[in-house]
Parts: sequence; C-alpha cells; structure tokens
Amino acid sequence: MNISKLLCCRTGIAYISNLAVRENFKRKGIATKLVEKAESHARSWNCRAMALHCDIENRVATMFYKGHGYKCVKVPEGAKWPEPMTSTDMRFNFMMKLLKNSPP
Repeated sequence: MNISKLLCCRTGIAYISNLAVRENFKRKGIATKLVEKAESHARSWNCRAMALHCDIENRVATMFYKGHGYKCVKVPEGAKWPEPMTSTDMRFNFMMKLLKNSPP
C-alpha cells in the first residue's frame, strides 16, 4: 500500500482517510503499523498534527485511535475540514493527535 494515499497535509495537519483492514487480517497489528507509518510521514513533512473522522458507531475504531493518542475534538465553527463522503445519516467523531517533532 502506498502510504501517501492515507495522508493529505493541510496547513500543517495531516489527515488520515479511509484506513481499513480486511476482516481476516485484523488483530495482526496492520492498522497500528499503517497509523505509525502515516505519522512518521507527517512528521517528515513537518506536520504538527494528525486528524481523521471516525464513525461514532464504530466503537472498536474509536478505541483504537484513542489508544494511539487521538482525542475527539469539536471542529471550530467556520473551519473548512473535509467531510466524509457517505450517507447523511452517519455521524462521525473528528479526532486529532499532536505529533512530536522528531520521528520515532
């Protein structure tokens, strides 16, 4: 997988979009490696934070991201963040993580 497809650096904030692991490959550390690689790339691009949207109903994914240091944040009014392209009845948490300056 080309990690650059996961990232879109915008104003110093990288955005993870559509991270998914097939069911039969889950619980093997693949998602963790993808997130760590995305964060490493973001640091190399001098991004100061990572952001993502996570389906509110997907508790496993929410706990995964929280376990990796992401926090649910309220998007400031008027901010021009990308909205997930999905059905209008889905709700999302907007999550962010500040990145440390040096790569791991």
